[in-house]
This record gives sequence, structure tokens and C-alpha cells, in this order.
Amino acid sequence: MKERLTASWRLLRRAVHSMIDTAGTRDAAQVAYYLVMSFPAGLLLLVWAFSTVLNDDSVREPIVDAIVGWLPIADPGDRRQVEALLDDVAAGAGSLGWIGVVALLYSASGAIGGIRHAVNEAWERREQRPFIPAKARDAGVTLLAAPLVGVAFGLTLSGALASSIGDRPWLAAVAQFAVTRVLPLALLFALLTGLYRVLPESPRASLRRAWPGALAAVAGIVLVRLGTVAYFSLFGDARAIYGTMGALLAVVFSAYLVALALIFGAHVSAAAGRPEEVGALPGGGISETLRGMFVRRAEASPPPRPDGS
Repeated sequence: MKERLTASWRLLRRAVHSMIDTAGTRDAAQVAYYLVMSFPAGLLLLVWAFSTVLNDDSVREPIVDAIVGWLPIADPGDRRQVEALLDDVAAGAGSLGWIGVVALLYSASGAIGGIRHAVNEAWERREQRPFIPAKARDAGVTLLAAPLVGVAFGLTLSGALASSIGDRPWLAAVAQFAVTRVLPLALLFALLTGLYRVLPESPRASLRRAWPGALAAVAGIVLVRLGTVAYFSLFGDARAIYGTMGALLAVVFSAYLVALALIFGAHVSAAAGRPEEVGALPGGGISETLRGMFVRRAEASPPPRPDGS
């Protein structure tokens, strides 16, 4: 058990060092940008797909409710504002034609493209695919990922499960927790495992190397959600400072933190694929890891000029 914990700690340390060395925070900013910019297109595609498959236009409301439920917004007024905005966006899904769907699919695939670039940076692999095959691959991954994300969001609203079980409140509580909390995280874990496996350039990552990164990313996303919800509930009166822009800034800030978790997961997968580097790390705890951030930057700084400037 101690050996497993030590190996896990060294793996996480290697991922942190790798993320710093490759400017992972910059990659996270890029991924967050694409997540935010691709979100309206992804929402429209999600509503259009579910309404087409189920032949029911009323699916828009539960999808919007599920998305708003995951956002770290505590103020009821801010939540209503974001919900109304998303509902207005999703209302356009009913008028989509196939040409519009293709255009939206191209736009929504930008988030997958940003994650693909960051994953290859983590693996230190050069992207070799031409633009069109790469975008086609991004669009295909988006087609597979979007419904899975939609199902995960929908499961968080399965509140009717408890009332359908009967007069066993403990069984209802356990079943509802499993369906609305555990199962969505399991779907997210499966999705990220697949992404970390197929997005790196050839050769692809094995399942053994992909799942530790997915686990780290899911844990990071959970911590981000709990932390941001607690922060905005206790300290973040964004509306008082930024007015109506406060809710939008909270969403963008959360997207960046989620992107950081995704990038860190990619570096964990890459570190798991290079066990010789994990074993070669010097010993030390958190203090040594933090010290390495400053030491590497100091070593990377240019030497002083002869004139002393």
C-alpha cells in the first residue's frame, strides 16, 4: 500500500513538473477559450440531437436546467439570468437544417481541437495530421462526446427516482446519490479516458496510461466545482462588483479552472507513459515541488550581458 501511494505521489509530481515545463497554464487558457466559444454551438447541437431522436421539443428545458445546475453560481438572480440566456440560445435548435448542423459541428469541435493540441504537448508529440483530417477527427470525437455529456447532465436531474422506489427512504437516498452523482462522474471518467487514449498522435496511449489521467482530471473537476461553489457562496458577490457581467465572469473563470484540470490529467497520462522519468525524479515533498517552479525559471533566464544590464 505504501509503495502504491509513493508511486502515485511521484506520478503526480512528474505531471506537475511536466505541466510547468510545457506552459500548461497557457494551454489551459486556450482550452478554456475554445470551451466558452464552442459552448453555444455545442448546446444547440445537443438540444437538436435529443429533440430529433426523442421527437420532443420539450427536452430543451431539462438540458438547460442541468447545465445551470453545474455552474458555480449561488445568487438566484444570476442563475435566472444565465438560465434565460441559455434558454434563448437553445431555442434556435428547432430551426436548424443539416447545413446549419454541419456548421455548428465544426464550431463545437474547436474545444476538442484545443484539448487535442494540449494532450500532444503533454506527450511531447508533434501533430502531423493535415488540417482537414485533423478537423474531421475533432468533429467525429465531438459527435461521440456530446451525447455522453448530455446524458451525464441529464442524470443529475433524476430527482423522480426517489419517489418511484417506495417507502424505503435509505434505499431511495442511496439510489438517487448513485444515479445523480456517481454515474455522471463515471461517464465523465469514461469519456476522458477515451480522449486521453485517442487524441495523442501515433502511437496512441494505452488504456493503462490513459485512465490515471482521467481519474486525476475528474478529481480536479470535482474539486473545482466544490471550491468555486463554496467561494462564490461565501465571498464572491460578483454582481456587486461587476454588475450583470458578474455571472459571465464566474462562468469563464470556472471554465479556466476546469481546463486546468483537463490539462493536468493529460500530463498525468503522459507521465504514466514515461515511467523511467517518474522514477528519475529527485526525492522531496511539496516544498521541493514548489521550489522547482522557481529554480527552473531562474535557470531558464538569459545570462547577464557583459555590460551588467
